[in-house]
Amino acid sequence: MSIRADYREDLALRQLETALRLFFEGSDFASVITLAGAADEIFGKLLSAEGKQNSLESLKKSVAKIHQWLYGEPGDPSEIARRANRARNSLKHWDIGQPLIVKLDFEQEAKDMLFRAIDNYWMLKETLSPAMEKFQCETVA
Repeated sequence: MSIRADYREDLALRQLETALRLFFEGSDFASVITLAGAADEIFGKLLSAEGKQNSLESLKKSVAKIHQWLYGEPGDPSEIARRANRARNSLKHWDIGQPLIVKLDFEQEAKDMLFRAIDNYWMLKETLSPAMEKFQCETVA
């Protein structure tokens, strides 16, 4: 058995690239959510360590301000984060008493998680891989 050590950033990039490959194959959106979610989390923590705002933090602030505008009270940042991570967490965690069936729009949730992971990667590196460019061009257009 060989033991290998890799930088977390490299591991996260491999997870994101694998998620993108699976997305383009259209075969396993649940795995796309899980892999892209792991990459999003690692890239986000690396950004936070550099004192930069990550995609989830930006989303929480924007949604809280929109909620304030619409309802006269700020949105709860922890509730916003819970909703943003609902798909990823429902695929990662399960406790007795929770439903056995996971109901999600798997393709849309996969896109959302890929957008977040790619946003965080961009904020870290200011570059995109060919697969990231393809995803952005095909899904934003």
